[in-house]
Amino acid sequence: MEQMNLAHMNKEIIALKNEVARMKIILEEDLEFAKRTEEAWQEIDEGKFKEYSTEEFFERLKK
Repeated sequence: MEQMNLAHMNKEIIALKNEVARMKIILEEDLEFAKRTEEAWQEIDEGKFKEYSTEEFFERLKK
């Protein structure tokens, strides 16, 4: 009976390790997105942006 419990615990530990690895990747992506967003807001606050008319904006989106 003890051997079965150890085997089950081992499977659970492996599953947890895999989940932690997936979460690490997601968190790294989220952190990178937050960093780029903060940098973009700083540029906006410093006036480093371009203004476009609605038509120009949609034309640029098509590219």
